[in-house]
Amino acid sequence: MSKDKPVKHEGPGTAVQLPPSKPADGRLPAKPSRSFLPDAHLNRDDSIDATKPVVRITNHPIPRLENPAHIHLQSQGSPSGARSKMYLLNNVARYFGAHDYEYVVWHDLKVPAIKFVLGRLRDEGYKPSTRNAYLSALKGTAKESWGMEIMTPDAYERIRAIKPAKNHPEPAGRAQNLSVIKSLVTTARTDGTLTANRNALMILFLGFLGIRREELISIHIPRDFDFAEKKIKIHGKGTKKRNLRLPDPLWEELIQYLDAERGYSPGALFCRYGNNRATPRINDVGLNVTAVNYILNKVRERCNTTIADLIGIEVTPHDMRRSFATTMHEHGMSIRELQVLLGHSNSSTTETYVRDDKEAYLQKAASVGESLFQDK
Repeated sequence: MSKDKPVKHEGPGTAVQLPPSKPADGRLPAKPSRSFLPDAHLNRDDSIDATKPVVRITNHPIPRLENPAHIHLQSQGSPSGARSKMYLLNNVARYFGAHDYEYVVWHDLKVPAIKFVLGRLRDEGYKPSTRNAYLSALKGTAKESWGMEIMTPDAYERIRAIKPAKNHPEPAGRAQNLSVIKSLVTTARTDGTLTANRNALMILFLGFLGIRREELISIHIPRDFDFAEKKIKIHGKGTKKRNLRLPDPLWEELIQYLDAERGYSPGALFCRYGNNRATPRINDVGLNVTAVNYILNKVRERCNTTIADLIGIEVTPHDMRRSFATTMHEHGMSIRELQVLLGHSNSSTTETYVRDDKEAYLQKAASVGESLFQDK
């Protein structure tokens, strides 16, 4: 069996698991994980036949154009989304005893196999949101199998009917006071390195525009700039774009950085310096998200040791996005307005970014109640 020849799959009631062997590309499939899935096959009526495997795996990677999992990955709206789904499908494939998702006959999927996977994830302590992400990846793969006419409509409808786990988590992350972000900016600007001004401007963009890391590093000159209107085009998830107008002080910081260090050459706004250069090395790629995390962590660590009030403070790039949303909401901006600025498709997502002061609500209610009581 080779990658350039179509793979012939037997019917779901007759196949047996193939023994591991070394494929032409040298990649070895993992040994079957007997501890995860029962050594049984699911019949068309979803009953279990203990003499056959649940989901077949192959000796060689299935050609990608014939693999519904790969087609599902290709349909994702962004590279990061595709990577996340591939990570989940690879984990499921290893549960089935395969090397990765390319070795699994995905149209063998049936409801009991999926529920078994979800049950094990639950027993191993995974949160409902994580289990639902796995379920979404498996449903998407099943949908592609049905679209390729290698899974029956009945089998797909049964999988599609699996309900996600109920999820009522505490909001992730935290929202910091703007004074914390200003302290980070001051610390970055005074650290004595050649990249000090660049790092300070990056933190200002994250904290006062509420943009994501990926959006920060994708800003390009002159493509995304409207210098007359002081606007920047932000490239969000998938193909979504939005324009943000910079506050005058932030615009002045930006122009000062461009005039003094970066210049106006076409390329990424935030680039690497390297080799003790006093100016950045301009290119289209610029920094990556790992570099953004590293820079912020270094600045935060310095804050923790030099500013007494910030000892133990934790700040991530996404925390600054939450800080922006919370501060703007406190100053009268509606959830709908914030939804547009943050680039959310659903206002319910925006609501999770606003961290209300519940103690203030209690005090306000007590004050109103006291006034009403006195009126009697």
